[in-house]
Amino acid sequence: MAVIALFDLDGTVLTFDGAAPGPGRTAMGRASRELYGDDHTQGIRFAGGTDRAIARALLDRAGLPFDEDKVQALIDRYLEHLEVELARRPYRAIGDVAGTVTACTERGARVGLATGNVRRGAAIKLASAGLGDVFDLSRGGYGCDHEVRAEVVRIAIARCGREGPVVVVGDTLQDVAAARAAGAHAVGVAVNQATRDELIAAGADAIVDRCDRALVDALFRVAAWR
Repeated sequence: MAVIALFDLDGTVLTFDGAAPGPGRTAMGRASRELYGDDHTQGIRFAGGTDRAIARALLDRAGLPFDEDKVQALIDRYLEHLEVELARRPYRAIGDVAGTVTACTERGARVGLATGNVRRGAAIKLASAGLGDVFDLSRGGYGCDHEVRAEVVRIAIARCGREGPVVVVGDTLQDVAAARAAGAHAVGVAVNQATRDELIAAGADAIVDRCDRALVDALFRVAAWR
């Protein structure tokens, strides 16, 4: 049976240059300020979260009850600000992302995404890094599908349309936990020691530094485990 390889985006496939906050948090902060008078993103963990869960937390910090219309309005404004911010400060790939995806497909894997970004946000971010044609976005689970990361992974698996071992590639403990909850393996991408320590503590099956041949080898190695 074919391997299903599901990639997270932020911190796994994409990163940014310059000081924090990154483009995503910056755009969400601007949307918050525009809609609710202040940047309510402080203290909210973005890494490993989903856009819907982040929007829910932001509404709570703004003292507002959860409301689907408010969540959608916030995400819509966030996406508009994201496009503006990425025109100034685009994302870049972590390693050879295109080559990694090609190598996975050449070895028979079906590659998809399992990301907390809403689908349009994922497309915007990938395009800014010159990776707009690398992933088939129809094979993915997104933050617009569900707030819970494990459900995002399950949706991604279903959209990949095959049965087989599943490997989630991500950079946070939430990626590892979601993989486990969905019955998948987990390969971590650690660009620094703090991330590596977090992934070790979370129990990632393997950890690599970037998207490259070592990631492909690790992915197929852990997929063979039973």
